[in-house]
Amino acid sequence: MVYFVSSNERKIEDMAYAWKAGETPLRILQLDVPEVLSSDLDIVVREKAIAAYRLALVPLFVEHGGLFIEHLNGFPGPLVKPFWERLQDRICALIPAGLSRAARVVQKVCYCDGRTLRVYSGTTLGEIACERRGDAGVDWEPMFIPAGHTRTLGQMPREERLRCSASAEALRAFRSDIGL
Repeated sequence: MVYFVSSNERKIEDMAYAWKAGETPLRILQLDVPEVLSSDLDIVVREKAIAAYRLALVPLFVEHGGLFIEHLNGFPGPLVKPFWERLQDRICALIPAGLSRAARVVQKVCYCDGRTLRVYSGTTLGEIACERRGDAGVDWEPMFIPAGHTRTLGQMPREERLRCSASAEALRAFRSDIGL
C-alpha cells in the first residue's frame, strides 16, 4: 500500500484521475509538507518525500515540478510556486515580443518508504503563451502550451491535459517500476 501526499486539491484530483486505470485505488494523505527552496528539482522532491515520510510513517510518494523558461535562463525552475504567487499572469509579459518563448516542464515523483528513496521524471516541451488562456490545471498551466498543441494546458479538459503532462509521465514510470 502506498499513499500520495499533497495539500493541493487540483494535484490530488489529477493524480487520482491518472491513477484510476490501476488495480489498486490511490490512497491519499492531505498533508501540508514543508518544501525546501532550491534551484535543484531533485533536492526539492527528495526532501519533500523525506519530510512527508517523517510525518506519516507509511510508504508514500510526492510530486514536485519545475517550469524552466528559456528566456529567463531556466528560471523559475522548481521555484515556480513562489514565482507564481508573486507574478501570476504577468509571467507571460516577462518575455518581450519576438524572443523565444520556449519552456519545458519537468515533473518528478519521489517514492519513500523509510529505507528507499526513488525519483521518477517526466518532461514536456512547449512554450509560454502571450497571455493566460483557460482555467484548468494548476497555477501556471493556463500559460503553458505543450509542443504540437495550440491550446494551453489550462484550456484542455483533464484527460487531454494529462496526456501532455510531465506529471503523468513520471507517475507512469513510478507505477511501472513498483508494479502498481
